[in-house]
Amino acid sequence: MHILFAASECTPFIKSGGLADVLGSLPQSLQKLGHECIVVLPKYADMKGAEDLEYVTHYDIYISWRKKYCGVFKCVRDNVTYYFIDNEEYYGRPGLYSYDDDYERFAFFDYAVLELISHLQLEVDILHLHDWQAAMIAPLYRERYAMHPYYDDIKIVFTIHNIAYQGKADPKIINSIFGLPDYLYENGNLRNGDCFNMMKSAILYSDIITTVSPTYAKEILTDEFGEDLQYILRIRMNDLYGILNGIDYVINDPKTDPNLIQSFDVDTIELKAENKAALQKELGLVEDPEVPLIGVVTRLTWQKGIDLIINRLDEMMKRDLQLVILGAGDYQYEQAFENVAKKYPDKLSVNLKYDFGLSCRIYGSCDMFLMPSLFEPCGLSQMMSMRYGTIPIVRETGGLKDSVQPYNEYLMTGTGFSFAHYNAHEMMDIIDYALQVYQQKDQWKHLVENAMNEKLDWEKSAKTYERLFNDLLNR
Repeated sequence: MHILFAASECTPFIKSGGLADVLGSLPQSLQKLGHECIVVLPKYADMKGAEDLEYVTHYDIYISWRKKYCGVFKCVRDNVTYYFIDNEEYYGRPGLYSYDDDYERFAFFDYAVLELISHLQLEVDILHLHDWQAAMIAPLYRERYAMHPYYDDIKIVFTIHNIAYQGKADPKIINSIFGLPDYLYENGNLRNGDCFNMMKSAILYSDIITTVSPTYAKEILTDEFGEDLQYILRIRMNDLYGILNGIDYVINDPKTDPNLIQSFDVDTIELKAENKAALQKELGLVEDPEVPLIGVVTRLTWQKGIDLIINRLDEMMKRDLQLVILGAGDYQYEQAFENVAKKYPDKLSVNLKYDFGLSCRIYGSCDMFLMPSLFEPCGLSQMMSMRYGTIPIVRETGGLKDSVQPYNEYLMTGTGFSFAHYNAHEMMDIIDYALQVYQQKDQWKHLVENAMNEKLDWEKSAKTYERLFNDLLNR
C-alpha cells in the first residue's frame, strides 16, 4: 500500500503532544510491514533534526484570494519519506499553534498536501489525516480534487486524537480562506451548531474514522464525552474504529536510556534502586530505599485529574510515601502544588517545567505512577511507566482502561491499579491499596515483572491499521 500521512507535528522533528509520537512511530512500523509511507508536515522554524533537508520543488497556492509561495523539502528516515511544506509567512515563527491566523496557516497546509500529490506524481492509496489541522483535506478532496483523474479513488482515513479540539471557526472563512461554496455550511456538511466545524467535516467526508483507543471510540459516542459530535459519530459508528496507540520501544528502554544513572531490564529489576536513590538526592527528598516513590508527569490541566490530586494532597502527605510532580500548565494548579510543597519539602517535589531528561528519570526511578485523568483518549505515560517497571495507578477511561490491566492479588495477574469513577475518595482508596501491595515484596516484584513484560509497542497497532486499510481498499 502507498500511504500518505498528513499532520501538524511529528517526532523527531517537532512535538507538542502525543500526536507527534504517533506520527513518529506508526509510519515506520507500517514501512517495516512492507508498505510505502510518506509523512507531510509544515516546515516550522523550531524544527530539530532536519538539517539535511533537500529542496524538491515549489508551486503556488491560492488562498484568501492571494497567490502564496509553497516550497517543498524532503528527507528520509528509516525508509520513511518526509516532505515539509515551506512558507516563511505561515511557519517561520516560534512554536506550532495559538496564533490568530492558525486556521489560514493550516488551510494553506491542507491545500499544499493535495497539490503535492499531483506535483510530485505520488501514488497514494490511503490518505491518513490527523486532528483538526489536517481535517479539511477530506472535504477539499471530495469537493475539489476527487473528480480529476490523477486523484481518482484515494481512500480517506481521519484519526481523532482528542475530540475536545475540533477546529471551530467563523463560517465566513469557508469561502474566504478555504474557497468552498457557502451552501456546504447551509446544508450542514461543514456546520455543527452555529459554527464551522473542521472535525465534523472530516468525520462526514472520510471513508473511515479512527481514534486512539477502543474505549475512547465508545466514549465519544456518548453525551458525556462526545463534545457535541456524538450525534454525527453515531451516524458513522459502523465506520468508527478504536486502535490503541503504542510507544517506541527503542526510545523508551530502561536498558539503554542515557538519562538513567543505572540501566536495567526485567531480569535486573533490583538495579532500579540506584536510580531511585539518585532521583531522591537530585530532588532533595529523603534518601530512603523503602519509602514508595510516586511520580506524576503531565500537563497541569483539568483533563488530567489534577483536581483529584490537589483534593487529596495533604492526605497523601500523611502517608509513608514521596511524591514527585513534573509539568506545567494552569496557574491555579501550579500555585496549589507549590503551596503544599512548602509544607512537605522532604516528601513532595514539584517541578513546574517540561524536562524530557527528568521525565525519563521519573519513569525509571519511581515505584508508582499516578494518572487519574478525567478523560484520556489514549495516554502514553502509563505505557512508558510500565516499560520502566513503574506501576501505573489510573482512572478507567479511554486508553488508560485499555492498556492497564487491574492487579488481581489472588491470580497474581495485572499490570497496575485502576479506579472507575472520577472521585477523589476512590482515587485515594486505590493508592492505599497499592501502598499495601508494595509492602509485600514478592507480590510487588511479580507485578513489576508483569508490567515490564506487557507488550505495548507499535507492532500490534500497525498490524491492526494494516488490516483496516486493506479492508478499505477492498470495499
